[in-house]
Amino acid sequence: MLVSYFVKVFFSTIELTAMMVLSLSMFRFQFLYYLHKISGIALLMSLISFYFRDINELSDFAIMPVITTEIILVMIVYRLPIFYSMLVCIPGFLAVTIIEAIVFLTGSKLHIYNEELIRTSATSLAILQIASTVITLLFIYLLRRRKIGFLFKVQNLASRRALKGYNFILSAVLVISLVLVQIELMSINSDSVNNLLSIVMAGIFLIGIAAAYKHNKKIIVDKYERPVKDELHRLLRDENR
Repeated sequence: MLVSYFVKVFFSTIELTAMMVLSLSMFRFQFLYYLHKISGIALLMSLISFYFRDINELSDFAIMPVITTEIILVMIVYRLPIFYSMLVCIPGFLAVTIIEAIVFLTGSKLHIYNEELIRTSATSLAILQIASTVITLLFIYLLRRRKIGFLFKVQNLASRRALKGYNFILSAVLVISLVLVQIELMSINSDSVNNLLSIVMAGIFLIGIAAAYKHNKKIIVDKYERPVKDELHRLLRDENR
């Protein structure tokens, strides 16, 4: 029994570490120098999840304490406003949840495991988490290799502006996605996994990410690229006079 608990915490920590690195990579944060702290946060998140799922048998309520812990500790480590920390942590959490759901559904179709095995077998859960971690690492590699990611101005995500205009819409998308993750978890725990729910959750997440990326790209152009072009055009006009 003790070995089973150790296996659960160990592989959960690895998966959560990959999840946090994915979150930070999506927002172009450096993580190598903070890897020991990230691993420590992931371990704490894993222990909290283990406490709710295995000790208190409150699996349906494990998500919120885990994600809250991540948001607060990332805020402290990177000295971010609370909304910025939410913006960094939640997309990575949702992305890995969707990856894990896809891996789970694929494994179920291939009869590798099912809901009961995931709940009762540490080995089956470890296989699921290893597969999810490998896919997450591939996404991290692509993001870092191609230098893809968001670049928000911290002052625009401070408390005074956090829930205004576009940020309010983005917050709504994140909250809705978290609610769907909670429902998805409850469906797994009640042996009633809904494939349509997973597709809807993935769809909302991808639409939200695409809209946020487009908006963020516009902000970067307006802030950095357009002033340079305008100044270049002004200099060319002055030379032609």
